[in-house]
Amino acid sequence: MKTVSYSLDDETAAGIKDIAKRSKMSSSDVVRSMYSRMHLENTLQEMQAKSASLLEKLSLNTEDDVANYAKSKT
Repeated sequence: MKTVSYSLDDETAAGIKDIAKRSKMSSSDVVRSMYSRMHLENTLQEMQAKSASLLEKLSLNTEDDVANYAKSKT
């Protein structure tokens, strides 16, 4: 594992420390978890953007529309 150093404002540093304490995690684990969550959110946003035109073409406007479409294809 690589050790890195970042500058944080006092409020952010204190917030990470507080989350770590309440979660019984290390500050490094909290930062890794936040990175993983942001990475997942960005990936999902990219997938949504890439699929938007196909969903529109298929008139799938809601999650229920997508679920019903998927059921009809099985």
